Amino acid sequence: MKKIMLFMVMVIASNLTAQITNPNWMVGGSGSFYSAHLKDNNNSISSIGLELRPNIGYFLMDNFAVGLTPLFAYSKIRNGSSATNYGIGPYIRYYFLRPEKRVNVLSQIGFTYSGNDSSSLNFKAGPALFLNNSVALEMTLNYNLDKLNSTTNYNILSLGIGLQIHLEKY
Repeated sequence: MKKIMLFMVMVIASNLTAQITNPNWMVGGSGSFYSAHLKDNNNSISSIGLELRPNIGYFLMDNFAVGLTPLFAYSKIRNGSSATNYGIGPYIRYYFLRPEKRVNVLSQIGFTYSGNDSSSLNFKAGPALFLNNSVALEMTLNYNLDKLNSTTNYNILSLGIGLQIHLEKY
């Protein structure tokens, strides 16, 4: 039974190809640790946190994908309380080099809605290293412009690491 399962996994894995071309899918996610600075009227608060963003995307044309990503975030005010936040939103992603390159450069812009008048505009960029024909490791610099309500804004700069699986559409 183990040999049959191993054989099936190998057959499936051999049919997956690293594709950043149309019409292919991408699934994966990223995580980042951040330090934020909250400005509310004349107050200033510093916090630290962690974001996890799974994602799914579809390549509309070579090197250009659109997708959807949920957000799971945890933040803690220095010497204070903590908060957990959830959201979801669309993104667009572009790879700058030719699809056959083992190392590529990506940029991504997204929007996240978290409810209760809370939203975020997200930017990320960095290298994607294709470990094999299916999997890419990404290291990105992320910048979020978060709006908590009409008077409270966050600016978050973080380093992220992600893993993407590129699937060829049959």
